[in-house]
Amino acid sequence: MDHPRPGTRPPVNAPPLAPDTPRRLGRAVALAVLVVIGLPIAIWNFYYPTYSWGQKTVVTVMTPEGERSGSAVVQVSWKDGPDLLADAPHLKYEVRGEATVVDLGNGKYLFALIKGAERRGLAVFGGQAELPRFTNSLLPLVKTTAASRGESSEVPPIHRPLLVTFADINDPASVARVDPDDLAASFGEGYALSSIALAITDEWVTKGRVEAVLVWINSDEVLKNPVWSSLPSLAQTAILGLKRPIGE
Repeated sequence: MDHPRPGTRPPVNAPPLAPDTPRRLGRAVALAVLVVIGLPIAIWNFYYPTYSWGQKTVVTVMTPEGERSGSAVVQVSWKDGPDLLADAPHLKYEVRGEATVVDLGNGKYLFALIKGAERRGLAVFGGQAELPRFTNSLLPLVKTTAASRGESSEVPPIHRPLLVTFADINDPASVARVDPDDLAASFGEGYALSSIALAITDEWVTKGRVEAVLVWINSDEVLKNPVWSSLPSLAQTAILGLKRPIGE
């Protein structure tokens, strides 16, 4: 009778694994990961949702050649969170997009900046002349605005966006504020603001219209130039506020 050598085991006559066993194991692991990671995220988003919408600004200007208008859509997002500290903001926002550009003809352009867009929609569609300064108090207005898709309304004067222009479109330093009630002072006789309207929409975020006019806007040569720091704060607001996200 043959005996196995020390340290060896006789072969086990086990049946081979079924062809779909690895697939079943993979599904089980994926399900476990989904439960461990996905379920807490789903619960968190249920109690602390994100409210997001497209916010379209339409600026219409009367010119000597007739009305000219421009529009742009930015994405506004408000994220709720746990109220951990009484004075700490648990409601935060983000705005993505670019300024509204109105080509007035004859090389003249009007820009409506995105600064303040996160509150502008709340004021217009929440029916509030003045908004509370404390961010956490805005949640009811955020919900109302998010539910206003398809609606549009004129922006009251108190909530108009900052308007700027460039005396020389190729010179960042030539930026200047535009008085919405006196466009003639910036552009000449026959120019006047007709309206600024706001709409809540599902349209895509506008891209590329600012670069098409301000070809230098993303130029490192401009932003890193020592002269830049000496420019008026309005110039920096115009450049940095035209395109880039803002948040709290």
